[in-house]
Amino acid sequence: MSDNLHYEKLIYENQDKFYQLKLTVSEFREKYYVNIRKYFQSYEGDFVPSREGVSMEASMENIYALLDGLFDIVSQGEAHEIVERYSQKLKNSDLLGDG
Repeated sequence: MSDNLHYEKLIYENQDKFYQLKLTVSEFREKYYVNIRKYFQSYEGDFVPSREGVSMEASMENIYALLDGLFDIVSQGEAHEIVERYSQKLKNSDLLGDG
């Protein structure tokens, strides 16, 4: 991780098209930002950030607003498949002793 990158998590990977989406927290000019950015695989095999993505100041208000929106999606059932898949992943993890 670079000096200004404080958190990084892979949230999606498309192996057919050689790109990833990553959730990061970075610092710029003494402010923290939450980023969701698309990373492309270079010819050397490394994933490098693209210009595609979004950033917002990592204030508690902005983070709560983002979480509120995600909870709305889940509660409306639009993400039922994702919730089921994540639940199954947790169950499998507990069964394997990873949790």
